Amino acid sequence: MGCACCGAKLNSGMLTKIDFKTGQKFKSCPHCSAANGGEHVFHPYPAQFGKTPARVTVRNPDGHQSYCIDCRGLDKGIVSTVHSHGRSCSTF
Repeated sequence: MGCACCGAKLNSGMLTKIDFKTGQKFKSCPHCSAANGGEHVFHPYPAQFGKTPARVTVRNPDGHQSYCIDCRGLDKGIVSTVHSHGRSCSTF
């Protein structure tokens, strides 16, 4: 399913959106976005995602995690309300 705002797939993490007022970077969480069902859901990056050397690749040189910290702590298949803590794609 595509984002109602930008058209990109909801299950793909997007890096980064920038709040030009504050300079804060944001990344979408695929799990939060899918739970929202209509638009990507973004959280502050890297604070809400973290990094690990195990995730470093050519496409991901910083090694950022795909899911936000809250979603990584969920059991698979659990639908949560974590997405309500993020920013929708249309707010950028």
